[in-house]
Amino acid sequence: MSPLRAVDGDGSLGREIPPEVLRFAAMPAEQRKLLLHVHDLLGGIAYGTVVLVLQDGKVIQVETSEKIRLK
Repeated sequence: MSPLRAVDGDGSLGREIPPEVLRFAAMPAEQRKLLLHVHDLLGGIAYGTVVLVLQDGKVIQVETSEKIRLK
């Protein structure tokens, strides 16, 4: 099977779609939303932690702790 490719505006085949993009697109919407939320949290803190709390294999809570470095 050949790799999936994006279609350009003129209808011609464009670049190959990376496997990571296909995996993300195949995830349930709720899981994609969680991953994007974690991504946003990671981008918003310079020093600290992001903790995912799981129960029965599902994320039930996201905790963040930010450390502020004083110069």
